[in-house]
Amino acid sequence: MNNQFLFIINDIRKNKVYFLWNIIQISIVCVLFSIILQSVFEYRDVKCKFDEITEQSEIYMFRDETTDEKFEELLNDENKLHQLAELYDSVQKSVEASHGDILSFTANSNKRFYMSEELAKDIAQTWEVPEETRDSLDMISVTENFFQIYQLKIEGDMTQLKKSSKEKIPAIVGSSFQKMYQLHDIIYDSNDLAYEIVGFLEEGAYYIAPGERREPVYLDQFILKLSEIDPEDSVDLLDYFVTTYYIIKGNDFMEKVVEKSRDKDLMDLSINNFSFQMNAITEDIKDELILNGSIMAILFIFCLVAMTGNVLQFISDAKREFAVHMMCGASKGAVIFRIIMQMWCIYISSAVFVILIKKASKTTFMSLVFSAVYILLLCLLPIWILKRQTIQTLYKKSYE
Repeated sequence: MNNQFLFIINDIRKNKVYFLWNIIQISIVCVLFSIILQSVFEYRDVKCKFDEITEQSEIYMFRDETTDEKFEELLNDENKLHQLAELYDSVQKSVEASHGDILSFTANSNKRFYMSEELAKDIAQTWEVPEETRDSLDMISVTENFFQIYQLKIEGDMTQLKKSSKEKIPAIVGSSFQKMYQLHDIIYDSNDLAYEIVGFLEEGAYYIAPGERREPVYLDQFILKLSEIDPEDSVDLLDYFVTTYYIIKGNDFMEKVVEKSRDKDLMDLSINNFSFQMNAITEDIKDELILNGSIMAILFIFCLVAMTGNVLQFISDAKREFAVHMMCGASKGAVIFRIIMQMWCIYISSAVFVILIKKASKTTFMSLVFSAVYILLLCLLPIWILKRQTIQTLYKKSYE
C-alpha cells in the first residue's frame, strides 16, 4: 500500500501542470455554483418574507426626487423647516387617525456609528473589518414595530429599548457582538456617548429594503437604536420621508402627502412600492443567474472534457508500466486505486480552496457534493477500461 502512495505522488509530480489546472477548473466551477445557489436561496427567503408581510396589504415608500439646489434650500431656510415640520406632523396625525389601517415603520441606515478607540480595537481583533470602515459601524434607527414586521427574534428585553436617557442610549446589536459583549454592557462612540446593549439579534437576521439595495440587509454587525425625530432638525425631517415605509391597502393617503409637499415647494416626492421593486429585483437576479449559469456550464463542460482527456492520456501513457506492475504481482484493483486517488487528490485540493474562498456554508457544501458526484462518475472510466484489459493486451497496446 505504501508503494501505491509513492506511485501516486510520483504521478502527480510528473503531471503537476495538468493536476494544478484541474484543481483551478473544479474550484472555479464550485465557487460559481455556490454563488448561484446563494442567490437562489437568498431570493427565495426574501420572497417568502415579502409575501408574508404583504399578504393583505402593500408596502409603499416615498422616493425623493428633490434637486440638490432645493435640498440646500430646505436645509437652510427656517420657513421651509417650519413647513416640513407641519407636513411631518400631518402625516403622524393621519397614521394615528387611521386606527391601524395605515401602519408605518422606519428603517434609517443613513448614519454610521463612529466608534471609540477602545471599541474599534476590540472590533478589529474579533472581526474582519475592511480598512475603509475600521472607524465606524453600520447603524439603523428603527421604530419599535420594525422587529415585529420583519419577524426578528431578539435575546433580551425589548421594553428596555424605549428607556433612553442623557446618560445612555439603549441599543440592540447583531449576533457578532456576542463574541465580545453581554446584555447590559456599555459601548461608546467617538464622542463618548454611551450605548447600553439591551438585546442581541439572532444570527443571520436581516430585513428587506428594496428602495435601498437589491440584496437583503444582514444585521449581524449592525447597531440598532430607536428612531427619534426632532421636528426642529431639517436633516431628521428629510430623512423621515425617505426612510419610512407604509403598509396600506391603497396609496391615497401618500398621494395627498406628495401633493402637499409639491404645493408648498418642499420635497419633490413620488410613490414607489415593494412589489414594483421586487419585480425589478427578480429580473436582475434572473439575468445574473443566466449569466453565471452559462459561465459555469461552459467551464464545467471544459473541465469535464479536460479531466476525461487527462485520465485517458495518463492510462494510455502508463499501460506498459501497469502491465509490468501486474506481472510483478500487483492487482488490477491496486492499479485502479492509483488512478482514482489522483482524482480525489484533485477534489480535496479544490475543496480546500473553495472553503477558503467561500467559507463553510450550506451552499459551499452543496457545490462540493456536486463536484464529488462528478469525480465519482469520472472514477468509473478507469475501472471500465482496466476491467476489460488483460496483462497481455495492456502490454501490447503500450507499443501501439
